[in-house]
Amino acid sequence: MRILVATLVAAGALASVAAGAAQAPTIVAKIKLAQYPQPCAAAGGGGAVWVSEYASPYLLKIDPRRNRVVRKTAIGFGSCGLGYGAGSLWIEDTSSNTVSRVSARTAKRVKAIPVGNQPYDAAFAYGAAWVTSNADGDLERIDPARNRVVQKWPVPAAVGVVAAFGSVWAAGGDGVSRVDPVSGKVVATIGIDGGAGWTAASTDAVWVTTPAHTVVRIDPQTNAVVQTVQLTGNLGDPAVVAGRLWVPEIQRNDVAIVDPATGAVERLRVGAGPFVVTEIGGDAWIPSWKGRDVWRVRP
Repeated sequence: MRILVATLVAAGALASVAAGAAQAPTIVAKIKLAQYPQPCAAAGGGGAVWVSEYASPYLLKIDPRRNRVVRKTAIGFGSCGLGYGAGSLWIEDTSSNTVSRVSARTAKRVKAIPVGNQPYDAAFAYGAAWVTSNADGDLERIDPARNRVVQKWPVPAAVGVVAAFGSVWAAGGDGVSRVDPVSGKVVATIGIDGGAGWTAASTDAVWVTTPAHTVVRIDPQTNAVVQTVQLTGNLGDPAVVAGRLWVPEIQRNDVAIVDPATGAVERLRVGAGPFVVTEIGGDAWIPSWKGRDVWRVRP
């Protein structure tokens, strides 16, 4: 089911998209899981797709050729955001206050790394793992050679983190902090009214959700918000897929697909309570956080 609507709030403009303007995405697979796992986020690595489970302490390994779960690994509790690098998956365990490092080759947990209270998101870039601590209000850098946190930056009520344009961007209650991973300095702070939430990056922008049910576009050249797109309800963690921004609208059980050039929005009905979209091999992987399956969608 596709519902085509459009709203763009940018310099007072309003844009709309006509039905049939873009090719409909194709549902490649709906991968069934065990009962009540609350699958949260996905990442690609080592030829597999990995999915965190918020309601059970496991990381799932999916064979993308067969679209089926082939293994599960015991990790911490409340897991969600994850990234791949240094041959490992790095998964934030919100309830355990750890980042689990899992070998992509063996699918075994190598280390449970203590981090700040209530880690909310994780990524791997520039030779390090990065995690946000919502309760402690900071961005933390993990050295994979030592498997421990080696540096922290204050980010009040930190939520999402993304690496792009030679920087690490961490979103929180005051907006977005841009950190240079080489110098370790905060090179810019972009204020966002009401705070910032989840993050994504395209070839020319950083995108951030807000509690006001909007997603804003930050120009990395000027470190300024240059576009605001109004969406609906609580928004999850977005991703850029095939040049468009896919934003989960959790309560609507859909993903808003935003055209960055025009701000036009079309909506794709997916599983129950989508929370995170991840681009892997050109497809969008969308776990049903309030359901028991993982959707694979070809744009």
